[in-house]
Amino acid sequence: MIDLSQQEPEAVLNLVLTQLEQGDFQQRWEISKILPDLGTLAIEPLLNILQDQTADVEMRWFVARILGQFKSELVIEPLVNLLKTAKIEATEDELSLQEITAITLAGLGNSAIAPLTELLAQEDSKRLATVALSQIRHSETINPLLTIVNDSNPEIRAIAIEALGSFHDPKVIPVLLEALNDPVANVRKEAVIGLGVRLDLLETINLVEKLKPLLWDIRPEVCQQTQLALARLKTDEAVTALFEQVQSPSVPLSLKIDGIRSLGWIETPKSLNHLDEILLSFHPEFNPNTPPITAVEMTLIQEIIQGIGRIETIELREQATQILINLINRNHPAISDPKIKQLIALGLGKLRLISALDPLIQLLADPQDSVRLHCISALKQIGSEETYQYLQKLLNQENINPDIKQGILKALSEW
Repeated sequence: MIDLSQQEPEAVLNLVLTQLEQGDFQQRWEISKILPDLGTLAIEPLLNILQDQTADVEMRWFVARILGQFKSELVIEPLVNLLKTAKIEATEDELSLQEITAITLAGLGNSAIAPLTELLAQEDSKRLATVALSQIRHSETINPLLTIVNDSNPEIRAIAIEALGSFHDPKVIPVLLEALNDPVANVRKEAVIGLGVRLDLLETINLVEKLKPLLWDIRPEVCQQTQLALARLKTDEAVTALFEQVQSPSVPLSLKIDGIRSLGWIETPKSLNHLDEILLSFHPEFNPNTPPITAVEMTLIQEIIQGIGRIETIELREQATQILINLINRNHPAISDPKIKQLIALGLGKLRLISALDPLIQLLADPQDSVRLHCISALKQIGSEETYQYLQKLLNQENINPDIKQGILKALSEW
């Protein structure tokens, strides 16, 4: 390392610049930590390196990065000029230099907005200027970004829509709504993300109605973001839309799983009712024509049970617990799988309601060790002392099932 304390600043600067020029990547990385400590003295020589097109591109990359740490308006024009001369057809190193320059300008904040806005008029620098403006996150960038939301380049449109989605400005809303119909999936996805956090729009523009068609988008990434958006909005209409998607035979498994997770995240009585309805659709008692459960359906059932077991809303724990208990009491076909019984026990343990004690105790007689261990763990989570006393009381009953008695003894021994 260079000792700054015993030398004149100019001498230190010359030494540091020499190492910056001759060093490898790691040495340059260390030098980049020192240069800002030299203050404005270092700005002019660094700008000279940045503007020297014959200089090593990696060194210029470091210089562009270092200049941003000075937070000085003196560096803005040279950085902007570098983007002005940027070419779309550039080498990988040149593109990397352009990207770090855009990032550096974004870090300079409001003072860079005006010159970056001017760059939007140039095709070669428009994308980089858009990247920089999108990262500043200040309301003064709204108007410049609005000028490019219909750009012919879908990457520019997507970047602009993503940035605009972070602002609660009335001018942005119609733009985001229009972007839902963009021919490019990434633009539609960014519009969904932006609208999905706008709870304030639920009533004013019937936001759920606007988003619902995107559940059926041809691109799965758009569908997934729409599921997340509807989960955040938490309305009954959103729940119904997600339920209908999950129930559709044309929807792929991955989207069904994400839809079930979204229903679980919503945590309303209606969302739990629909999760229960999906479970019952696989039960011959409620759906006489149902064939044996397939591996795909078993995957969905596992996801539903896990989602119900994660319910945190206190007012819904009783409903969630009863759904899981019903799977046991109704002898749902899925509980023939030990994994399903483990998940039920795990969920009942997390929900921590006393009403789950008897069903869990019945599962203590299961022949699978893994199921019994999950039940013991769940019992420990439910009113620990009260549960312990209840188990001891059961042991004194004369007509207790021998397998259950053995399970209780095992549970008590591990308490």
